[in-house]
This record gives sequence, C-alpha cells and structure tokens, in this order.
Amino acid sequence: MFYSVTLQKILTLTGIGVIIGAIVGFTSVLGFALDGSVFVLSMFLSILLVYVTAMYAELYHIREAINKQRREGK
Repeated sequence: MFYSVTLQKILTLTGIGVIIGAIVGFTSVLGFALDGSVFVLSMFLSILLVYVTAMYAELYHIREAINKQRREGK
C-alpha cells in the first residue's frame, strides 16, 4: 500500500513522538513514582514538539531556497 509523502511524514513523525513520549513517560512513572496522567501528557507533548520541530525545519528549508533564488536572480 502506497501513502502520499505528507501522510508518510505525519505517520513517521507521530511514531517518533510516541517513542520519545513513551520513554519519558515510563521514566517519569517508574523513576519518580508519578501517576499515569503524566505518561499521557508526556506522550502528547512529545508528539506536539516533534511536529513543531518538523514544521520549523521545513520553513527553514523554504527560506533558504528563497534566499538562494534571490541571490541568483541579482
């Protein structure tokens, strides 16, 4: 089954966020004896942080491409 590039990126970024969130959540629940809501919160915040980082990287690449095009146009 083939996915579009955008859907593939979303699934990949969600997977990365879930893995990082699970590691942080398990550490907080087991290491610091916190409750399960911290686990869910860490998963949510981790997925959100991965999305924000990916959006920043995409915008940075677009800005670099525009700056390169402007330099070549002069």
